[in-house]
Amino acid sequence: MKKITDTELIRSANRREIIQTLRQHGELARVEIGNFTQLSPATITSITSELVQQGFIVEQNVVLDPSSGRGRPKVKLQLNKQAAFYLAVKLSINEVRFMLGDTSGAIIAQATLSMLTVTLNQSQLVDALSKAIEEFIQQHKVERSKLLGLGLAVQGVIEPHGEGILWSPAVKDQQLELVELLAQQTQLPVFIANDANCLAVALKSLPRYSKVNNLVAIQLGYGVGMGLIVNGEFYQDAGSAATEFGHTKFSLNGPQCRCGGRGCIEAYVGDYAIYRDASAVYNLPPTDMLHPSEKQMLDLNKLAKDEHQAMSHIFSQAGTVLGMGLANVMALFNPQKIVISGPGVRAFDYMKESMTKTLSENLLPYHNVDNVVEKYNWDEDMAGIGMIAIMQQHTD
Repeated sequence: MKKITDTELIRSANRREIIQTLRQHGELARVEIGNFTQLSPATITSITSELVQQGFIVEQNVVLDPSSGRGRPKVKLQLNKQAAFYLAVKLSINEVRFMLGDTSGAIIAQATLSMLTVTLNQSQLVDALSKAIEEFIQQHKVERSKLLGLGLAVQGVIEPHGEGILWSPAVKDQQLELVELLAQQTQLPVFIANDANCLAVALKSLPRYSKVNNLVAIQLGYGVGMGLIVNGEFYQDAGSAATEFGHTKFSLNGPQCRCGGRGCIEAYVGDYAIYRDASAVYNLPPTDMLHPSEKQMLDLNKLAKDEHQAMSHIFSQAGTVLGMGLANVMALFNPQKIVISGPGVRAFDYMKESMTKTLSENLLPYHNVDNVVEKYNWDEDMAGIGMIAIMQQHTD
């Protein structure tokens, strides 16, 4: 086996930094890449020339304005968006979403498939996922030679070495070795990560958060998750999913959580919890109680918007519980930013007042809440974008 030298490791790191700089800032001249990365001109020229030969980036001549004087046209570099593709698969309760990313990390195609994931054993789940993945690849005419990775974004606890799922509400069994089995069936490199951790990676890759070294990402939706950036790096312990914010306790004798316990934050704030409480008051249509549809949740929003007192109280209670949880996060980490996102932010405006009040009342005097907590709209699936970014970190 060929031994990897320190020089090769440094060159690989520099290559990743150049590619990531082009992803974040778009078309750049070599001197501009140097300004962002602080790499030497010789290093930038060598690596970018290699990337041009490989077809990973392309050169663009920018004609200078004649009024600016003489000079050669400036050469700008940009990523070849068709050079590589990455397929993110988000595994949720009885639903699988496929998101195809290009070289830039943008999602260029996606599809959602209903699948009774909670009824399938490991073998059945792998077979069903493999079949659906192949159909998606064929439908979108993706060249397999350019498909550099398959990434699973999963609710729940990931195995420490990234080999599968220890526990997830989305699947029937525990300790599923999905990575190796899917790699065998699909003949693709397979990666796996907790979906809230994917959100944290996606937010950190955005220019507005790129300089935030201590960031907490809260994902609201079917459940409640948290991803953590500490000192500029994505945080995980030996268990790969240490930040189970949704399963910290608000009440010892509270409502049932899907984890089996009682009184978890998620049991008040998750979509299933809000729909459960609303069903006790309103004559709502039947649904998969662990996974209410987007339309059903938007209908609850409309009730709150129309000032139905019971619905407003349910969202206010969720905001209170969320605020208490965030106060604990502030006491533990005192982050620069807490960013709340996920499909559940559709109801953020109805939870915000009680959340902010509870958060402020439970902070220590030296904690500053101003401009710390903010919402990031879920206009596109940030967990998928984060999973694509994770694959790119491994394959660039």
